[in-house]
Amino acid sequence: MKELIAEMIKSWNEKGEIDNERLELQYKLAKEIFDKVDEGRLFILNLPTGIGKTEIFLAPFFYQFKVNDFFAGRMYIVEPTHALLTQMRDRVCNYVIGLQLDIPIGEDHGDVENPTFLYTAPITLTTIDSFAYGFLAKRVNKWWKYGYETGRYTLPVGLMGNSYIVFDEAHLIQDSVFLSPRVMGKIICNLVNSGAIVVFSSATLPKALLERLTRECKKVENLTVDLNVKRDVKITFNGDKQLTENEIDCEGNTLVILNTVERARSLYKKLRDKCKNVYILHSLMAIEDRRKVYDSVKIKMNNEDDLVLIGTQTLEVGLDFSFEKLYAEISPIDSLIQRFGRIGRRKEKKNEKSKEVNAIIFDVENNLPYLDSIIKATKDVLHSSTAYDNLVNSIDTVYDANKVKEIEEKGDLFYVEFLEYIENLHLFSYPPEDEVLVRPSNYIIIFILDDSLIESESDKELVLRKDGLDDKSLKYSISLVDNHSLKRLTTLLNGGNIYSYPYEKGGKIHVKKVTTLDRIINNALSIYVRKDDLYDEAGLKVELDKPKSESEGKKRRSKKK
Repeated sequence: MKELIAEMIKSWNEKGEIDNERLELQYKLAKEIFDKVDEGRLFILNLPTGIGKTEIFLAPFFYQFKVNDFFAGRMYIVEPTHALLTQMRDRVCNYVIGLQLDIPIGEDHGDVENPTFLYTAPITLTTIDSFAYGFLAKRVNKWWKYGYETGRYTLPVGLMGNSYIVFDEAHLIQDSVFLSPRVMGKIICNLVNSGAIVVFSSATLPKALLERLTRECKKVENLTVDLNVKRDVKITFNGDKQLTENEIDCEGNTLVILNTVERARSLYKKLRDKCKNVYILHSLMAIEDRRKVYDSVKIKMNNEDDLVLIGTQTLEVGLDFSFEKLYAEISPIDSLIQRFGRIGRRKEKKNEKSKEVNAIIFDVENNLPYLDSIIKATKDVLHSSTAYDNLVNSIDTVYDANKVKEIEEKGDLFYVEFLEYIENLHLFSYPPEDEVLVRPSNYIIIFILDDSLIESESDKELVLRKDGLDDKSLKYSISLVDNHSLKRLTTLLNGGNIYSYPYEKGGKIHVKKVTTLDRIINNALSIYVRKDDLYDEAGLKVELDKPKSESEGKKRRSKKK
């Protein structure tokens, strides 16, 4: 097992450097997983960033092929965001090639062109939503036979129950009303109690979140080791200042994380005139543009050029880069710790002077998209101490039982609807027709059209090429708890020519011009917009007025809406 992990590290690390102390830790934990797979079990892999959790949870699955001693014929890697899927796939492919293993790797989620409903490959990368809806018989293969709809409703569940399942960055299984932890806790523990091997991998798992994810699991194993890990990060909290371009130093490689896309876009445009290499990365950019930015940053980092990368929560996880400086707006304590984990990740060589890495946290005018109570509690911690270890130990102080209960109450209706649905979900039966939510939001796919995609147009319709269309897409989330995201989308759509209701004809995609916005928002799954109207190199143009605080957006939409 230790030799296998060493080969994985060499295949991923271009310099081939191995930290023997870290290797010993990785070996111990990977072997512990492999030695305890005789029955269904949930492993909690809660370790600091930069330890090498990816090698730890992948090694047991690879090792069984080396020793011909199998505990699972299939592995699911479940990621919280689509951006992480691409990065994880590259990494897993690299390991498989380096280990000379003949294991097919596939993806199955909402963005793939031909979904296989979670039986695509021995190693399948998917998202939390796709995984959950497979279990709930909402994302399965269906067809019509003898006048009624039928399908393989229980096949995904059967596959899951006999698989090795990893939830990467498991702390992101949460939302504004703690619906996802309760829903996923039910699903995950059902699988564990049926024989599945599940791993939670994270650096910041609050006890309140973990308790909701594991409360019904019969076998839970905490993977613990004696760690003497210190992050040499100097943390400063500027509680009386907001982050502006004047605060940012352009030298070295710098990471800037803001809480909203609006502020990230604004700062990006100002910094372009101040710094040489400035990039922006967030969720409201098309897949193609996010990929280009990632590749450009990777080249600059390898060449040790100065650069500034600006973004939102998207940058908190999955970036396998080591920045020297962090400028960030205040966010919940677990989010801040993830942000700190993006700097100083690479150990300096012993014969070189160690570089000090700095993280500077700034206040914000309003706390959106985060809850006021969580931000206030985080500020109290920062005013008390900015030592990294103290902040890590304060996660459960911020997410105390009373605060979490208050958050949960806002999502109780959604959770009751989930319980009613799952109560009527039976083996080999037709699944309930009711809708069921994994998180308190829906999304619309927005396609950003340029001249290269438009084949022809008329007053009522566009004809589009299929090739390259998916790369021009992004997902826009619409909250069901407040109306801010819906109002913002409506304002955006009023600013340009909008198309929807696609159909395929002659190998081309036809989309119709839309004039009634309410109809498209409430009924369509995708919309098509011209690039010049709503989009530029920094992503979707979302510089709009917004609520000043959480309370202004609290009014609940009706159930019909």
